[in-house]
Amino acid sequence: MRLLKVILISIIFSIVISSLLLIIFVMETEGYYFKFGDLIWLVLILSYNIPIFLALGIISYIIYRLLEKTKLSSKLIRIGLSIVGAIVITVLAGSLYTNMTSNETNDVFLIPEGYEGDVLVFYNIAGAPKVETEEGYTIHEINDNGYFITSTPEMSYGSITDKYYYVDKEGNRTPISETCVGRFGIGGFETFDENNNSISFSYTGFNLTKNLCSDEFMLQVHTKERVNYGEIIWGIVADYYGYSPY
Repeated sequence: MRLLKVILISIIFSIVISSLLLIIFVMETEGYYFKFGDLIWLVLILSYNIPIFLALGIISYIIYRLLEKTKLSSKLIRIGLSIVGAIVITVLAGSLYTNMTSNETNDVFLIPEGYEGDVLVFYNIAGAPKVETEEGYTIHEINDNGYFITSTPEMSYGSITDKYYYVDKEGNRTPISETCVGRFGIGGFETFDENNNSISFSYTGFNLTKNLCSDEFMLQVHTKERVNYGEIIWGIVADYYGYSPY
């Protein structure tokens, strides 16, 4: 019963801390106003915080029960040692896990000079070129229509270390601030050709702005805005798979 109380308190504490972090961010970001869509960020924060606080609570409980069998008579000392021990163990375990699993995206996006709007990358396109690498980064050369196609099976995952450049006709690169980039999620497409063969690929991307660059724009959850999205998809299917439903 006491363990269930510890778990419940840990979850409640995690929700409170996560909500406070989001409120602090909103208050300290100039010109930023909370929107209903920002609840997604609260869910993301909770997805990280709840496991951490649960680990702290459960480890503290185990240490406390072990200390009950010792000669320590002070309950406050047992609680203090339990919390400190749980923090140390959780931090060490988290550091070890991070070192073992940490990855970086290391993508470079080369975008035609002056382009603004949705930038899309389509993966797992049969017959398309694989991404090339440059000094440890994978290169995505965005075309004039705002997208890049590759046969590479999937996007890179991990800590986002991407770089963005405008490229002029001479090939000169001008860095783009990450505050001008608003990412949207991962999507997928699947259909079947006339022989009932599956055609499937994935895509991701971001919205690129020139005049709205800010931390708010960068952190917002963006959606695809272009109206010719379906036209691009079916154009890829026709060009690389020789199939059109029309």
